[in-house]
Amino acid sequence: MKKILFIDDESNILRALNRAFRNLEFECYYANGIKEAIEIFLEIDQLDMLITDIKMPYFDGIRVLKLFKEASPETIRVAITGYASASSITEAVSKNLAKQYYYKPWNNDELIEGIRKMFVLEERLKDSHLFKTVQQFDSIKTIPRLFNELNLYIQRDKSIEDITAIIERDPAITSNILRIANSAFYAARTGNIQQAIMFIGLNNLKQIVLSYEISQMNEKTYSKSEYIWTHSNRTNLIFQELYVKYFGTKVPPIISAAGIVHDIGKIIMLQIFGEDYYTQILSHSYQDDGLLQKEEAIYGIDHAIIGGYFLNWWAFPYDIIEMTLYHHTPNDPDISNKKQVALMCLASQIDNNMMGNNDMNFRYAMDVLNISSDFIKDTIDKFKQ
Repeated sequence: MKKILFIDDESNILRALNRAFRNLEFECYYANGIKEAIEIFLEIDQLDMLITDIKMPYFDGIRVLKLFKEASPETIRVAITGYASASSITEAVSKNLAKQYYYKPWNNDELIEGIRKMFVLEERLKDSHLFKTVQQFDSIKTIPRLFNELNLYIQRDKSIEDITAIIERDPAITSNILRIANSAFYAARTGNIQQAIMFIGLNNLKQIVLSYEISQMNEKTYSKSEYIWTHSNRTNLIFQELYVKYFGTKVPPIISAAGIVHDIGKIIMLQIFGEDYYTQILSHSYQDDGLLQKEEAIYGIDHAIIGGYFLNWWAFPYDIIEMTLYHHTPNDPDISNKKQVALMCLASQIDNNMMGNNDMNFRYAMDVLNISSDFIKDTIDKFKQ
């Protein structure tokens, strides 16, 4: 039975959560503050999930998340706050303190279903077969140097000047950050890397650095990963456009660069399997379902699952892990945010020119969003290669 600890300074909130979770399959604990939370934590064998309010008068929720990250790194950490404190959510995710978040007031059914699917995703990514397979890839499993250093700087609240300084040490990454910041979506119009970083935000910066750093790990295959990097950037721009058009609101900062890492599994597999992966997979044009099946048949694993696995290992938010893991299979019943995944599926396939009537995943994504081909026509025309 999974153990969940809820922390909130409002007793009525805890009572409402108690009522909602009383007869479910979870073993739940409720703490009115950090003192109670620590006492509960010390009494139980293993804490599977922590769900804490971010804004509490006597103990900041960010500090709670930091404390539990250090004391129990395996615990899934979830943040809750009001819409007025959205910046706190962004801070918690940027610092790898929370992997998922909810806003008050929440819908109980959605919260419960979301928790169930988080546990399902965690179990899937900890599957023994997958774990044993990934253990062979120690060079990839190690967190890339610059990405790790950047994470530490963000967690320690280093200044934007300090963060800019470590980025500027790598001219290639600096160039790509400037290129993305000056793209149509951000329109930063700057040659100053510090201004560019401020435009794209720290969440996006981390994803750009990670993807590019991994693509550079193997010099022999670097040139063969360049088109994946190009595709990922274009997919990200298409995703952003579709998101704004569909939801009528700006893309949340936490996921606004999700497209950049959605195909990171391909880059990782290229580093692991080298020229053979390029010859067997990347040099062919497979339909979505055929691509995953071919990878599984040859290598015993596919790029979507390996991308999701490593993003989970590197403590990325669940929304981004889901879009990476399921962007080829938007009909998977375990997806929490089906519309986000469907938009990423459409964005990736639009860039790949794989949006014909024969692609069932494309059609399924359209059905999830309840849209017709007219909805995406302008986007397709805009991004035609």
